[in-house]
Amino acid sequence: MKFSFLSFKFFSGPACLCKPAFQGSGGPYPLHCLSATRLRGPFQPGVGLNMQTGKLSLPTSKKCRPAFARKIFLLTLSCLVFMTSCATAQELASANTNDPDGKAISQENLLDASDTYASEQEKLLEKEIQEELKKKKKKSSKNKKSKEKDKVTLIEEEVAAMKSGEEIQNGVRRKELELPGIEHELSQKFLRQYLTASGQKVLVRSLENAAPYLPYILEQLKERNMPLILQYLPIVESNYIPNAVSRSGATGIWQFMANSMAPYLEKDSWYDERRDPWKSTDAALSKLEYNFRFFGDWELALAAYNCGAGAMGKFVKKNPGKDFWYLAENEILKKESILYVPKLLAIADIIENAHYYGATGIEEAVKAIENVEPEKFTYIKTAGMFSFNQISKATGVSKARVKTLNPALFRNCTPAREVYSLRLPGDMPADTEENLKKQGVATDAVMYTVKEGDSLWGISRRYGITVEDLCSVNEISEKKVLSIGKKLIVPIFN
Repeated sequence: MKFSFLSFKFFSGPACLCKPAFQGSGGPYPLHCLSATRLRGPFQPGVGLNMQTGKLSLPTSKKCRPAFARKIFLLTLSCLVFMTSCATAQELASANTNDPDGKAISQENLLDASDTYASEQEKLLEKEIQEELKKKKKKSSKNKKSKEKDKVTLIEEEVAAMKSGEEIQNGVRRKELELPGIEHELSQKFLRQYLTASGQKVLVRSLENAAPYLPYILEQLKERNMPLILQYLPIVESNYIPNAVSRSGATGIWQFMANSMAPYLEKDSWYDERRDPWKSTDAALSKLEYNFRFFGDWELALAAYNCGAGAMGKFVKKNPGKDFWYLAENEILKKESILYVPKLLAIADIIENAHYYGATGIEEAVKAIENVEPEKFTYIKTAGMFSFNQISKATGVSKARVKTLNPALFRNCTPAREVYSLRLPGDMPADTEENLKKQGVATDAVMYTVKEGDSLWGISRRYGITVEDLCSVNEISEKKVLSIGKKLIVPIFN
């Protein structure tokens, strides 16, 4: 390489622009700086690098344009960088570095070696980056395969849990339900939920609660030629608890709302027929029959029982020809109504196929109420108010049994000023009604709110009755201290 002298017409004063150049393979003067020739140009004298002071000088003329001044500054700065590089190269050359064999390494070879080393470092770095990317890609692929494997395993487990009607498990063939849809993902969700230990306990308790009422419900379903799967609907509604009351006020095993009980049931200040499992069963089945005749589909009829026939009619009208599952999958119905039918199907499937699923507790609960005949009852007419204590004394039936057979009477007595049909066990003697009348009849009654200073003795004296009668009707002790605001039934006798 040879020195090249650079001169620019931009400079008009003594300036030096240096460029590193090497002669041969190691001359004694590897770097030469040549003086630039004074040239005339558009700039003022003195522009460039002063070799005596080593300082950068710029034109001070006001005529100098700012853009050209910036160019001069950048070019001069480049000169400084080149000079620094030259000095570094000279130091490396003067070091006269030896290789392991004692031979001198030339400056050119030194630079070539430096370039080779840098190139190798870049290649190593690039290789490391590529290897790291491969590792991440391999790890990501492994995780993806693992997730896909887990997903496949989960699907296989769900399919295995679902089982088809043709498969045999635990030595029995799975029984098909009267209504389709158990294979639907919503039904399978509830199936898995109720097959857990806690879910099975809920179903066992529900079947135990259903024991007094289920035989009657089955009898009515058969007489009306309705699907027997409907016997499990009270589990969905209330777990077969007669006095169950929801947050919205729905009451009884069939969860009737006060605004939807007419014309099937009645309610007043003395009784609420929604609490009566036998009367509410008649009402619920009549309502379901009506829904089925109207919609022509049991799934829609069931969902209408939950959301109301009027609301379901609007949904069906806006989506003509669509079935329940279409309305559910497209979330046209409310969430509670969407889950209503799948929940019933899952409960029915587990109870009907308890042995198939290995649900021994449920299987035993089913056997305990299986093939049980409906209980027979005796109904007597009461004209006026009779307390459960009076009824128990006159009939010989325990007060607890009277209360169980007449859960609609939430005031523990028959209503005053009206005739009420009282339910008693079926083996009652024919003169039971006459014996009850001899106990004394309260033809009227009032509801009294306790005020400050009231006592049982004072209230009974005010209405002309005994403390015993007042305590008997309200089922409280004669020593009880009354709390302000408490309501008492005060019987009025002729």
